[in-house]
Amino acid sequence: MYGITMKVTHKERKVTLRALCKEDLPELVKHFSSMKIHMYTKGLFAQTLENEVEWYEKNRKDPDSCVWGIQPQGSDVVVGVTALHDLSGRNNSCSSGIIIWDSAWWGKGVASAAHMGRTMFAADYLNCFTIRSSVRVENEASRKALERMGYSIWGTEPVAVPRAGRWLDTHHLKWIHPNMVEFFFPAGLPEKYREGVEKAKIALGTARREVTFP
Repeated sequence: MYGITMKVTHKERKVTLRALCKEDLPELVKHFSSMKIHMYTKGLFAQTLENEVEWYEKNRKDPDSCVWGIQPQGSDVVVGVTALHDLSGRNNSCSSGIIIWDSAWWGKGVASAAHMGRTMFAADYLNCFTIRSSVRVENEASRKALERMGYSIWGTEPVAVPRAGRWLDTHHLKWIHPNMVEFFFPAGLPEKYREGVEKAKIALGTARREVTFP
């Protein structure tokens, strides 16, 4: 499925999360054919318009995923995508992902705004108690953006993928709904998750003020 439109205003950055349309697909073809983008993804090969049309149609009907295009104010096109996956499980959990393929928008708060909207939607509308994510160890900017939302690293997978003649490690992270702490940890929240849960509480409160549905 494609996510309902949300507008996020975060630290003066305005970002729209919206459903993708077929007119967006040439942007995906252009950028997903770049190794600069695939350095930290699971992909390794270029995409064609035919590939992206198949992907678009699959996601349009997939009840297990919720996908948004990311379009910041000042851009005429989407500059990335973010998504929630594994929504059909019975444990009130899901996984999340994001790619900002236009490097002109890196480090400008676009990813943080997208995390804000996506996380609030997962927690407040899809009733998700936890959200899983992963990021390559070298991709510090992505890790820090997740941690600002309250994700905590629970483990690091060594030699996860080969890139440019070397092996990259992968951090695995989890977001825990601050209202569910006693449910998950009746004996007390472990120390290693306390900072993340506190950030999650603050971020969720911020998101409820900054995310609107037009």
